[in-house]
Amino acid sequence: MRLYVIRHAQAIERSPRVREEDRWLTPAGREEFRRTAGLLAKRGIVPDWIVTSPLVRAVQTADIFAEAIGFQGELMVAPELGPGFGTEGLQRVITACGMPRRLAVVGHEPDLGELVASLLGSNEPLSLRKGSVVALTFDPADTAAPALFRWLVCRGKRVTGMPKDGVL
Repeated sequence: MRLYVIRHAQAIERSPRVREEDRWLTPAGREEFRRTAGLLAKRGIVPDWIVTSPLVRAVQTADIFAEAIGFQGELMVAPELGPGFGTEGLQRVITACGMPRRLAVVGHEPDLGELVASLLGSNEPLSLRKGSVVALTFDPADTAAPALFRWLVCRGKRVTGMPKDGVL
């Protein structure tokens, strides 16, 4: 399976006036992620499913991604992708999508960085930058085998290797 792990784009700062789950993307976050999604569209990246956290900033990021790549399906909102998401939640999402060949998940830190590290079999913590996309290949039926890192897109640029500082 090809898994695209997408951290939501830049959102407004935390504020007592806005509930955490209602924080939306900033104009700069939208524009930067449109560039990232446009790069993926040029590469022909189209998953079978796009599944997103129910938080507004993740749904908005998923919507930008879907529009940019010409996704014809419906976005699936999954509570499992909210804060606290992990490998068990990923397995539930994969099962709910009928074991797709290509799956995109949109969510939050630190959960996504921990998920990527876990799937790669790494003990080193990872941190995904806002609006980044990591592509992995793995067999969801073989949880003992580590995933393979394919590529990373961050700030509209493709990165071909893992960074030394553990920040993607």
